Amino acid sequence: MLKAVVFDMDSTLLDINLSAFVAVLAKEEASLLADIGRKNPLSMFAAYTAALFELNRADRDNEGTNRELFDSIIERRGGVMLADPIIADALAFFEREVLPHRNDAIIGAKPMPGGREALSCVLDRGLRIALLTNPCFGEACIGCRMWWANIQDMPFELVTTMENTRRSKPSPTYYRDALDAMGLAPDEVLMVGNDPRRDFPDPDIGLQTAFVGRGTPVRATWCGSMADFAASFDEIEERFYERRDKRLLEVVQNVNRA
Repeated sequence: MLKAVVFDMDSTLLDINLSAFVAVLAKEEASLLADIGRKNPLSMFAAYTAALFELNRADRDNEGTNRELFDSIIERRGGVMLADPIIADALAFFEREVLPHRNDAIIGAKPMPGGREALSCVLDRGLRIALLTNPCFGEACIGCRMWWANIQDMPFELVTTMENTRRSKPSPTYYRDALDAMGLAPDEVLMVGNDPRRDFPDPDIGLQTAFVGRGTPVRATWCGSMADFAASFDEIEERFYERRDKRLLEVVQNVNRA
């Protein structure tokens, strides 16, 4: 049975210019680290962006968390130890107290129309929810964007962050780790996202995706806007079971042929 619906955040539950947000975050945090470590600001910015790039590589083979990988790159390339509690606290303070006030007309972060209604619809059906946002940011930074999306009070069982993940989207390891943490199998879960590259595990692990972005990806179980999601949930659920049953039938047929 369908037991849970898991959601992407940026451009799914949160309407945001993500590129502008990342640019502001990288510039200001790199400047902060340069001041703390008495380093060249340009060199620190280069180290910071290199760390973000590495986190977004889905084909990595690290066993540690994304936070450990990010910190190690900053230390190696920028010469600043993010594991130092004083430095870690400074960054956390910035993301918790300063970053929420950086939302301007360019970043334009605001709740996605229909996002909160979609979450309420799923919860009203007795289903579990999780926030599977790409985990290239720390807990405080993701919490800031949850606040902008007005979803900070929703009962997510899991929110993926740098600290509790070891891969990023669309790595199947990222998705399997998240579902394992919830005690769920891929065929018991529906993913909701807007990114045709990141919100479909690659390679496929049997996790279906309701697509709320532009276009109609072949792998999508349903395509539409987030504003239409709640009103369309009966249709979405029906399609979910149709696709699941078709996949199970194909597996049985392949076994019989073998």
